[in-house]
Amino acid sequence: MCGICGLLGSNGCVEVQRLQDMTESLRHRGPDEESYYFGTHVGFGFRRLAIVDREHGHQPFQSENGHIKVIFNGEIYNYRELKERLQSQGHRFEHGSDGEVIAHLYEEEGFMFPTKLRGTFAIALWDERKRRLMLIRDRLGVKPLYLRLSGEHQGLAFASELRALLLGQEHPELDRQALDDYLSYRYVPAPYTIFQGIWKVEPGTALLFQVNRHRIEGHSVRYWRLPEEQMHLSFGAATRQVTESLEEAWQIRWPKEVPAGYFFSGGLDSAGLVALHQSSGQGPARTYALGFEQPQKTQDYRYYSELEQARQTARVLHTRHFERIVTRTEVEAQLPRILAAMDEPIADPTALPLYFLSEFAAASGEKVVFSGEGADEVFGGYSVYWEPRAHRRFQSLPGWTRSLARSIFPEQTRRFSLALSERYFGVGGLLRPDQKNELYLPGAIPLRSRESRHFFGYDELQAEGRLEEERMLRFDLMSWLPENTLMKSDKMSMAHSIEMRLPYLDHQLVELGVALPVAYKVERAQMKRVLRDALQNYLPAELRRRPKNGFPVPITAWLNSEWRANVQEVILDPGSRIGDYLRREGLQAWLKGRFSSRSARLAWALFTLETYLYEVESATGGWQHKENRKGITKAINAERVADQKMTRR
Repeated sequence: MCGICGLLGSNGCVEVQRLQDMTESLRHRGPDEESYYFGTHVGFGFRRLAIVDREHGHQPFQSENGHIKVIFNGEIYNYRELKERLQSQGHRFEHGSDGEVIAHLYEEEGFMFPTKLRGTFAIALWDERKRRLMLIRDRLGVKPLYLRLSGEHQGLAFASELRALLLGQEHPELDRQALDDYLSYRYVPAPYTIFQGIWKVEPGTALLFQVNRHRIEGHSVRYWRLPEEQMHLSFGAATRQVTESLEEAWQIRWPKEVPAGYFFSGGLDSAGLVALHQSSGQGPARTYALGFEQPQKTQDYRYYSELEQARQTARVLHTRHFERIVTRTEVEAQLPRILAAMDEPIADPTALPLYFLSEFAAASGEKVVFSGEGADEVFGGYSVYWEPRAHRRFQSLPGWTRSLARSIFPEQTRRFSLALSERYFGVGGLLRPDQKNELYLPGAIPLRSRESRHFFGYDELQAEGRLEEERMLRFDLMSWLPENTLMKSDKMSMAHSIEMRLPYLDHQLVELGVALPVAYKVERAQMKRVLRDALQNYLPAELRRRPKNGFPVPITAWLNSEWRANVQEVILDPGSRIGDYLRREGLQAWLKGRFSSRSARLAWALFTLETYLYEVESATGGWQHKENRKGITKAINAERVADQKMTRR
C-alpha cells in the first residue's frame, strides 16, 4: 500500500512546492520510497510501502511509448494472469510489479479497464495525448481517494488523504449539510466530506477529467454495481461455492515477499481466516489481540476485552499468539494523534483499538495484516438485520393489538410506524430530525435543504422491490462499510505503515454473497449461517457456533468517570468550532446527568469532531484560531504531557 497525490492545471503549470508538501504529508503511508512525475498540465507525487517486487516496482508506471503515466495505491491480485494476456497482445513489461499492468490494460480496454482488475486500489492515470486524467477507486472502497477543485474548474488536486489537500491552500468552510449528515450517521457519506469543495471518489467509480483549453471538464463512470439478481442455489451448493471462493480469496492475497500476521478477536471471521492459513502449509499463523484495562466501577471486565476469547481460539488453532492490554492513560496520551490520523471525523470508537492493534503489529515486525472486516456486511452478521422481521411481525398483528401496544409502549412501538430508512438510522445513528431542531442555532436550520439528501448507496434503502433485510445489507456494503469501517481501517493501519488485506471483500466473493437468498444469511437462530457452514472443514463446531461479539470499547464508562469533565469542557468551550452551529444550552442539556449509551455516542461524536478540527487547524496552519479555546487547548496539552511521561509496555 502507498500514498498518492497529484495536481492538474488547465494552464499547463504545476506548483512544485505544493506537490512536494502534499507528498511529504503522506510519508507514513509509504516510508520506503518517494518519487515524482512532472508533465504538461499534471504532476504526480508518490510514497511507497514496498510489498510486491520490492527492489523494482518504482512508480509512476508507464506505457511503452511513455504517453500513459500511472500511480496507484493498493494491490492487483490477478496481475500475473493480466500480464500473460497483455504480453500475448504485444505489450512489454520491465519488472514483476503488479501495477505495471494498469497502463497497458488502459490501452486495450479504455476507461472501463478497472472491470478487469481484481484487488483493492486507488488509481491516478494520465493520458498525455488526450490530456485526460482518470481517478479510480476500487469496487468496495477499501482504499480512499479525495479530490479538490479550484479556480472555477481551472485546476484540481487529489490525494490518498484529505489533509494533503489543505496544505498551503485557503481552508474551505465546513459543509453544513455534511455536518448534518455526520450528526445523523456518525460519518459523512461519499461523495461528500466535512468541507465544502472537497470530495471523496465513490466506490466502484472512475472520474474522468479533460483539459479543454483553459478549463477542466469532468464526469463520472460507475464501472461496478452490486448484483441485481438473486441466485437460485440449494443451501449445500451455496455453502460449497462460498468455501471455494473464500479459499481462493485468501490464497491470492497471501504475500510471498514480506511477513504477514492476523488481527484476531477469536470470533468466526478472524478465526476462519487463520484456519485457512493453518491448513496452507505456510507455518503457524501469528495472531494479534488487544483489550482495554478494566474501567473503574465496572464489574464485568470481559465486556472490554476480547483477550480471553482470542486466547482460547488461538490455543485451539495452534497459532503464535501475541496480546496486549491498553490502559486509559495510553488512550488519553494518543487520542489527539488518533483523531488526527483518522483524516476526517468518524465517530466510531473502534478506531481506538485499531490504532493500537496496528501499532502493536508494526512494532512486532509485520508489514501486512489480514483482517475479517466485511464478513458481517456480506453475510449478515449484525443483529440490526433482525429488525425487519420484528417490524413485519408487529404489522401482522390485529389492529386492536397494535393500538394497545402503542398505548402501553409508545417509545418502543413508535419506530414500527416509520419507513425503513428512519428505522435503520434510528438504531445506530445519533440524532433524529426533531432533536436536531432543538440543537441547531437559528441560522443553521435553513441550510438543511432536506432531512436526508441522496448519497452513494442511499438508493439501496429505497428499493421497494427487495426485502428490507436485503436493502440494509446492500446499503451497508455501499456506504457504511467504505465510509466508516474501511475508512478507519485504512487510516489506522497506514498510520503505522501497515497494509491490511481483506479476503472477505474480494469482489467475486462479495458478488456471490450478495446474490444468495437472504435466508441463507440473516436467520434469527444463526446469523451468517452460510459462512458458518462454509468453514465447517476448517473450524470445530464450538468456534463456528460462537455468537457475534463486537469490538468492545469502554467509551461510555470513561465518559461517565475520568473523561467526563474534559469532554464537557471541550464541547462547551466558548471558542469551539461546533459552537458556530449548535446551541450551547441544548448541548448542556444533552451532557447533564449520567450518560446513556446513546447520549455517550453523541458526546463522543461532538468531541471527535471538535478535536479533529482543532488538530487539522494546528497541523496545516488553517483557519485563524478563535480566542477562548481553553477547553480544547487544555485537553490536548494535558494529553501530550501524558504522552511524554507514558511508559510503554
